[in-house]
Amino acid sequence: MPRGVKPKADITKELLKIQKTYGTLSASAVLKEAKKKRHPLHPYFNWDDSSAAQKWRLHQANMLITRAQIIITDHEERTVSAFISVNREEGREFVHTAQAVQDSELVLQIFSQLEARMDALQDQLQSLNLLKGVSKTALKVAKEPITKRREQLERKVARASKKKKGKKAA
Repeated sequence: MPRGVKPKADITKELLKIQKTYGTLSASAVLKEAKKKRHPLHPYFNWDDSSAAQKWRLHQANMLITRAQIIITDHEERTVSAFISVNREEGREFVHTAQAVQDSELVLQIFSQLEARMDALQDQLQSLNLLKGVSKTALKVAKEPITKRREQLERKVARASKKKKGKKAA
C-alpha cells in the first residue's frame, strides 16, 4: 500500500465478496477487482508500473535467493537453504548458511524465527480446533528444546555484548 494511505476497507469482507463473485479466491481475481479505482482494495496496491516493476524484481530476487540450496553432510546427507534471511541494522538481508551458523547472534535469530513459526503453527491449529491429543503433545515436545536453545543463545549473546561494551569503555 502506498505510504500515507490509510486503509478503510474491511479486507476480509472484501475478499469474501470476491470469492463469492468468482466462486474461488485467487490472487488474479483479487487483482482484477482491485484494479477498479473505486474498489475498496485498490489503495492496497502500487499502481505506478515502474515502481511496481522494481518491487516485483526485488521480490523475484528474494525468491531466487531462497531457492538456492546446499548439501550438508555431517552424519547423513541433506539439502538445506543456502542462504538465511536475517535482520541487520540496514534491514533484512540474506546470509550464507555456513556463515550464519558461526555467528551466535544470527543463530539466535534463526532459533527465534523457528520458535515464532512454531507459535504461528500452534495458533493456527488452535484456531481450527485441531490442537489436541498427540498433535498438541508433539508440538509441545518439539518446541521445548528450541525454546531452551534460544534462551541459552540469548544469554550468550548478552554476555558477548556486555564484553564488547566493556572493551569499548576501557
